[in-house]
Amino acid sequence: MLQLLEQSKDDLVAFRISGDVSRSDYDVMLPLLQERIKQHGKIRVYAEVQDVADISLRALWEDIKFDIKHASNFSKVALVGDKKWIDWLTIMAKPFTSADVKYFDFTQRQLAWEWINL
Repeated sequence: MLQLLEQSKDDLVAFRISGDVSRSDYDVMLPLLQERIKQHGKIRVYAEVQDVADISLRALWEDIKFDIKHASNFSKVALVGDKKWIDWLTIMAKPFTSADVKYFDFTQRQLAWEWINL
């Protein structure tokens, strides 16, 4: 499930990913990201990843296609979670984007908010 957070405004898109994630979740989130990119050129993304049970392959494919197409449209990305693979994901993403991408543990949630808003 993808849930838009109330802190989303202007060039910041903040959301929480939890439980099962399906293509329909991406069908809601990707147009929002595209609209913000259209309005602001570059956007900041704050994402909390929590108890992700299943990301369908089709949803993951849509996400990868979007990320590749819009790699230069992100200025900062804060990924907050408690799984080592999320940290690994931020390291793997760096060569493919000009965005400043950082991983924060859930205990560093406030620090992530401060960093994304600098």
